[in-house]
Amino acid sequence: MYKRFGLVLVPTVVGVYAAVNLTGPQGVSALFGKWNELERIQRENATLDAKLEERKEYLRILKESAVQQELEIRRKLKRLKKGETIYDVPDPEPEPNK
Repeated sequence: MYKRFGLVLVPTVVGVYAAVNLTGPQGVSALFGKWNELERIQRENATLDAKLEERKEYLRILKESAVQQELEIRRKLKRLKKGETIYDVPDPEPEPNK
């Protein structure tokens, strides 16, 4: 009698325990949330890696080209050569949608 009761009780307790753990806050939904977050972070890392490579390439060009260095310095310091003029044209404001 007790043996049969134990054979039914143990799997039932294990099943209830598993169901509670799988549906709880640390269960399957949390696992899917972590997977989604991991994918988002991997996409963000890929974007940052691409930006890093672009910057490395730009630095390489700056190191190799005196003309590029001069242009960058003048741009950063907002300096002009004698006789040069800068025209600052503002972007047109977008028309409001009607």
